Amino acid sequence: MQPVRLVLAALALTALGCASEEELVDGLFTPAEWEKVQTLSPLPEVPPDTTNRYADDPMAAELGQRLFWEKGYAGPILVADDGTNGGFGAVGETAQISCGSCHSGGWFIDERTRPNNASLGTGWIPRNANSIVNSAFYVWAENDGFSDSFWSDALVDPELSVAMNGSRLRLAHVIYEKYRDQYNELFDPDLDPGLDPAANDPRFPPEGKPGTPEWDGMAEADQEHVNAVFVSFGKAVQAYMRLIVSRDAPFDRYVAGDTGAISAGAKNGLRLFIGKANCVNCHSGPHFSNDEFHVNGLAPAGENINPAETGRENAIPHVLDNPFNADGIYSDDRSTGRLDGLAPTEEARGQWRTKGLRQATQTAPYMHTGQLATLREVVELYNNGGDEAGYVGVKDPQIKPPLL
Repeated sequence: MQPVRLVLAALALTALGCASEEELVDGLFTPAEWEKVQTLSPLPEVPPDTTNRYADDPMAAELGQRLFWEKGYAGPILVADDGTNGGFGAVGETAQISCGSCHSGGWFIDERTRPNNASLGTGWIPRNANSIVNSAFYVWAENDGFSDSFWSDALVDPELSVAMNGSRLRLAHVIYEKYRDQYNELFDPDLDPGLDPAANDPRFPPEGKPGTPEWDGMAEADQEHVNAVFVSFGKAVQAYMRLIVSRDAPFDRYVAGDTGAISAGAKNGLRLFIGKANCVNCHSGPHFSNDEFHVNGLAPAGENINPAETGRENAIPHVLDNPFNADGIYSDDRSTGRLDGLAPTEEARGQWRTKGLRQATQTAPYMHTGQLATLREVVELYNNGGDEAGYVGVKDPQIKPPLL
């Protein structure tokens, strides 16, 4: 098989046909093609999220940054560090993991876990940790759209057994102990003094979340107070994440007129991207994602993953039933229409979100299973029309060979 880059270049040059050099932008793109290219840059301002009134509050972002790196609300480790897996300590140890533990480095990815296709928190999370750079340009959080906002998605991992294995009560106590003044300056009402760990107030047990005896035995008003703290945590973390944006890539400079910003091979690949290969049909707009869901024909494989995951099919009921969704009482704008028409369907089985492609060269491995180590492997998967068998759901008709 010829190297992909040579195939890209040869097809792009052949596709030029007999258009005259004077008609081409940079000697390569027809005016119609260049119009498509211009839809991919520049990256605009981060879109508003009116469900979070603190989304663009600098004080909330500052608190969110501190909470993103805070380890205190992580519960007991389930899978120990074995000296090779990148674990965080011995079984049973607490307060060893932050959000940043799986989203670190310049591109906020998991640089620690081995093997690095899936991520190790308190236990094995059966997916590759997404980069959160430019995540504010998605409507749906996670590869399956498990949450309809990033403030509600920030509430998942603190209580997820294999991620941080904590609870909202534990988190509320940590916020009181370490961030009380900053929290009270931002949010109403002020934190209840009973959340002071030193108070040992029986109204607020040290640990607890819905479904546990500690939580279910609390007074409703005290539960609601903790829920409000939990939600405020999520909204502060989202405010921080909205600042993590990468702009002014070489591609952006090329579209703006710097013809030397990218290589000749990249230009040929771009012409295929918007043309014969039709990658742009899904990887559209300046974020290179239509934020939609597709069965891409990937047969899941790899250590510590769940090959039976059904993607969007499983996520939709969670979004609809989630008390922290955009239509719920904790949303600051229940009129977004974000959930209008959302319902489980057979077509959703095996669907996964179109990934944004900015910083893609920096964020390997690829796919929700992390099973593809290089971008070449990704291109080859799609050029082959996906895998022949072993994938979940009905393959999107757009996934058909050969693209190149």
